[in-house]
Amino acid sequence: MNRRTFLALSAVGVSATLWGEMDEVDLGPSIVSGSRIVSSILYKLVLVQNQVGYVQFNIISFDEMLKVASRCKKPFTKSEITYIESIFYGDPRKYGFYGERTVSALSIVTSKKDVVYMDKTGHFLMNGLALEKFTQIKRLVGNDLILTSGVRAPVKQLYLFLKKMENSRGDLRLASTSIAPPGFTFHSIGDFDIGKIGYGQFNFTEKFQETDVFKKLYDGGHICIRYTQNNSYGVRFEPWHIKVTGGYETA
Repeated sequence: MNRRTFLALSAVGVSATLWGEMDEVDLGPSIVSGSRIVSSILYKLVLVQNQVGYVQFNIISFDEMLKVASRCKKPFTKSEITYIESIFYGDPRKYGFYGERTVSALSIVTSKKDVVYMDKTGHFLMNGLALEKFTQIKRLVGNDLILTSGVRAPVKQLYLFLKKMENSRGDLRLASTSIAPPGFTFHSIGDFDIGKIGYGQFNFTEKFQETDVFKKLYDGGHICIRYTQNNSYGVRFEPWHIKVTGGYETA
């Protein structure tokens, strides 16, 4: 199949069994996207991450990502770049995500002076309100608190979104309930995720509410959750996702 060919799949209930047979499809009204091109993009993103390291991959720019991929002799094709742009600049409301755009351009560069690396976490926080909020929470909760995710530039969010798409067999609606599309994540402008040390993947489930970390935050009135129960974004409840600034959802 020609990679520039778009399949018109407008029915929301289109079968996910088509996922393995597809190459590339229109991201408009469809909730299913092609597997071959997604797998190829993910492969190259992993190569880039291995080259620059996990930490720097969080804030690598799109243009730098393209350069690193080329140096690895695995340049992104025109079709792959077009596909990435369709994800970034497309309208996610067509597949059930109703969050607002937080990043206007795929090529945005995260300045090193605007972020602070949080020692032993593998993540950055935005300097200013985000760092102040995390410091406040750390002071309240103590050493049981861990930063599980901080600043995510578009490339990192693209990687996470495509991985979720792959795990959801191309179902964009299902993927976007737990990972915002690149360009629409508040992690790019200040939000961050927290957890309890030693709690592992349960930090990213509703079981996080059962931890003393969450209870101290809630009881102290210092928690402001971005994705509340039955939020208007179309996103699952995320008690670990701390709202820093911006957005129309109230906690």
